[in-house]
Amino acid sequence: MFYYDDDDDYYTAPPTRKPTKAPTPAPTITGPDRNEWLISTTGNSTEEATSKDTILISTPFNTSNRDHAALVFEANCITPFDNDSYFAVDTTTPTSSAPDGFIQFNTTLEMNVTAINGTDYWNAFTDGTRGGWVE
Repeated sequence: MFYYDDDDDYYTAPPTRKPTKAPTPAPTITGPDRNEWLISTTGNSTEEATSKDTILISTPFNTSNRDHAALVFEANCITPFDNDSYFAVDTTTPTSSAPDGFIQFNTTLEMNVTAINGTDYWNAFTDGTRGGWVE
């Protein structure tokens, strides 16, 4: 049951007969503990062709409620991949914000297959299958 005040603000408990001088702070999402970090996938990645040149890959994540971003790295996993014409990566706004210290969001990677084909990053399949992979 919800209760409303004169400003149309709602509450989940009835007003008290003896209110305190300091109001209760608004609820917030619980942040992670110090040095706590968790990130995990919460499902399978999906992919779709968005044009004749590009594919979009989306992967769902569950992570500690911290600032987050996504980057593409070279094969050494240290050097950021510095070419926006091959890849565009982003994260969605949180898809869930339950007050448990975690958030869920999707990371999206758009890859321009036509642009990267024929570069040193492209590895054609060697079994005769059409296509390739990127390292």
